[in-house]
Amino acid sequence: MPSRRQLLQASALASGLGALGLTASTVQAATSSGPVYAYVGTYSDGGKPWRGGRGLGVHQFVVDGATGVLKPIPGAPPAVASAGSDAKLRNPASLARHPTLPMLYAANEFEAGSVSAFRIGANGALSFVAEMPCGGKDPAYVSVHPDGRFVFTANYASGDVSVIALRADGTFDTDRAPVVYKDVAACGAATPCKPGADVVPLIARVHEGFATSDHDGPHAHMVQADPAGNFVLVADLGLDRVISYRFDRATGALSQPSTVAVSESSGARHFAFHPNGKWVYLVNEEASTIAFLRYDGATGVLTLVSETSALPAGFKGTSYASGIRMLPGGTHFVSLNRLHDSISIFKVDARTGAPTLVREEWTRGNYPRSCTLEPSGRFLYVCHNKQGDNVTIFRVKKNGDVQFTGQYVAVGSAAAIEFSS
Repeated sequence: MPSRRQLLQASALASGLGALGLTASTVQAATSSGPVYAYVGTYSDGGKPWRGGRGLGVHQFVVDGATGVLKPIPGAPPAVASAGSDAKLRNPASLARHPTLPMLYAANEFEAGSVSAFRIGANGALSFVAEMPCGGKDPAYVSVHPDGRFVFTANYASGDVSVIALRADGTFDTDRAPVVYKDVAACGAATPCKPGADVVPLIARVHEGFATSDHDGPHAHMVQADPAGNFVLVADLGLDRVISYRFDRATGALSQPSTVAVSESSGARHFAFHPNGKWVYLVNEEASTIAFLRYDGATGVLTLVSETSALPAGFKGTSYASGIRMLPGGTHFVSLNRLHDSISIFKVDARTGAPTLVREEWTRGNYPRSCTLEPSGRFLYVCHNKQGDNVTIFRVKKNGDVQFTGQYVAVGSAAAIEFSS
């Protein structure tokens, strides 16, 4: 049986890797020499043609450790449905691993909104377990609390977040209904959050473009616990702000929200923590900027420091920023640009945390939506939905740069990738 010291060391490792943007499977990979498996969530419902709709559900692969290439799992189907083999596919566009159990969760992005649970078999193949309504519309993001007892969804169309309880085996606790928290209520009942209200003047929309998204109301785009698991953060694109809730580990309740506003109409989308837990980098979809924020882990309060363009100097035209990922070591991070179709590589100042754009790398695909590191941190995978229909693979170099491996994987309407080992 592991000693108390070993358990504490494992917990600290998991927390630090989570801050890096790596998944819980990274922790397992550090102690296991077994194969690594990859799962790609897709837009599979043709009723949303602007997102693609050419995926088959959750596609499944085994990773070649030397080259990063994704190969079919022997004896397994190429993909599994998000709501059972006989049910209609439901856009499992966001995926999350359980931190300790062989379970994978998919947010099904459709109007009613739900989360599917899959069990990961010994050979890496997925088997559908159950589907749980999330109580919100079009969940665009799913994450699991570090304790493994609750799943969160960011429900884009309804502008709220859901907390779903799990049983000890990682399945849904069907005796407890999901609890939904409205983003507009985070500012208080007297003065609810509104689009364009109390946001700071536009800091860094330095390129000439016409990027517009949904500023007609709240649109939760990402929800995730902080590395310590004491607070839950929500990026709302429509409100141009990040909400921080205190988290009750026993009940799953979110309370005492605080908010920080970014530039007007910039479109807060996704964020990544630095390994020190004190710096947060937020990608703004419409302004194509990176907001640098300081984070107080004791109070959950975020403070905006600066905003930096994610596009090359002199760029003119429309582009939408999307995914963001911290690279191993915390010296660099990357973000994605859709239409410009590039990876922006940022260097982090070791003393101040300020980001500096180093260069851009072509993604080799159309409209990149998200990017993820495999467990060792040696390869970066970029998912292209819309007309791209592929995953492209990049080697992460020790100096923080990324280099295309020459490898493409055909996946219809690829939206997100997650790993297991």
